[in-house]
Amino acid sequence: PLNAIVGFANLLSSTDETEEREEFVKIIENNNELLLQLIGDILDLSKIEAGTLEFVDAPVDVNTLIEETILSLQSRAESKNLAITFEERLLECNILADRNRLNQLLINLITNSIKFTEEGGITIGYSLQKDGLLRFRVTDTGCGIPEDKQKDIFTRFIKLNRFVQGTGLGLPICQTIVERMGGEIGVESEVGNGATFWFTVPNRKVKKIKKPILEQERAHIQKKDITILIAEDNPSNFKFMNAVLKKEYNILHAWDGQEAIELYKAHTPHLILMDINMPVLDGYGAKDGIRNLSPDVPIIAVTAYAFASDEQEILKSGFDGYIAKPINPDLLFKKIEEMLTVRLQIS
Repeated sequence: PLNAIVGFANLLSSTDETEEREEFVKIIENNNELLLQLIGDILDLSKIEAGTLEFVDAPVDVNTLIEETILSLQSRAESKNLAITFEERLLECNILADRNRLNQLLINLITNSIKFTEEGGITIGYSLQKDGLLRFRVTDTGCGIPEDKQKDIFTRFIKLNRFVQGTGLGLPICQTIVERMGGEIGVESEVGNGATFWFTVPNRKVKKIKKPILEQERAHIQKKDITILIAEDNPSNFKFMNAVLKKEYNILHAWDGQEAIELYKAHTPHLILMDINMPVLDGYGAKDGIRNLSPDVPIIAVTAYAFASDEQEILKSGFDGYIAKPINPDLLFKKIEEMLTVRLQIS
């Protein structure tokens, strides 16, 4: 993937043809995703080998998690004219589990289905079994898997089609994760009739936590009047977030945590996107300083830290939400809108 990323990034500056530039950008985006998946698989494999694959349990809204996962993969499916549908579900399902690992399982299985499906679509669902386990499934209309090869796909570095991009690590890693979570994983398939990958996890119920909102605390505001403060010391990261958000919101920028506090005092923005690792004052210190000025303003941590333990530390320390780099624009918008509607009545 790196060869294509570097090569076509260099070619972008040498062409003025719009169609050619768009083609180069798509190639770079696709290979970015492949490279990130490759790095993630290698890191997980090294943790499995070292016995340090971490699991941090917290309340998970299963329906919301699946909807967000579908949203993050929608564009990839649409590029092949495929639809992703969330069909079977419980009316409400909140469990104690590792959200990142559950998300990783769904992403791996849905990505595989997209990869091996040329027409039709992918459906996702889950149900409660009689034994008390939740059973998740991802069904596609793809090429299917021969019965004598179905066990092999859970073996490391085994690829049934060597011409399809991938490492052969995704499904073995999924199997390890599912077993560590106390469940099982499997596949049901016929050649030419698609495949259904399924896995189970314990149904450890928790109550849905709802933050009470007093009506007098809510405000009426036009969306175009909302101001977002981005605290980010990396110029490229700020330019990316600014490019994504500036058409919808007014943007302020702080280069470090101390400047973020000063800008909040001067402008009282409606929401803050806060990098964790910044000079002068880091994201934790800036969050504490802003919380002294306002206990209610939504502050979302934006950080390259991607381990489950890091996420839990961030949320326990007083941040309202968490976005991991590299940032998915659709998920960023969704997270911002969720946070704003908690505090504001946007019209």
